[in-house]
Amino acid sequence: MSVKNYHAEIVGNWKTRIVWINGKRVTFSGFVRDLKSEGDSNDIIRECKGVNNFSWGDTSQATYCLALACCFYLNFKWVMDRFFEKELEGVRQEDIRLVYDNDKIQEAYLHCEELFAQEFTTFMDKLGAKRIDEN
Repeated sequence: MSVKNYHAEIVGNWKTRIVWINGKRVTFSGFVRDLKSEGDSNDIIRECKGVNNFSWGDTSQATYCLALACCFYLNFKWVMDRFFEKELEGVRQEDIRLVYDNDKIQEAYLHCEELFAQEFTTFMDKLGAKRIDEN
């Protein structure tokens, strides 16, 4: 991931469950609408089925959906959902404001890529796949 000059700011109002991502007001219905207009995001829409409001401070499907929305609106690869989900689960169930700079985003991306590689390797091992030496 080539990190340009990224600034990620996530602000959430607990009472309304409305979230602003870098100043853009985001609701669940708006997120689904934006996903549909982008093309084939049916897998993500399916995973988020039943989410009425975004939430945070828990391990709910809504928190996962919000993590995906952060990736989408900040133009990050979907692998970054691992970072945002963990961050959102760690905050209190009240109004939030999370701000990340370039260094934090770069560090998080590298960590998420490593996690994904480990998850993928574990999954392929369970299927009995054999590694192919690239040399």
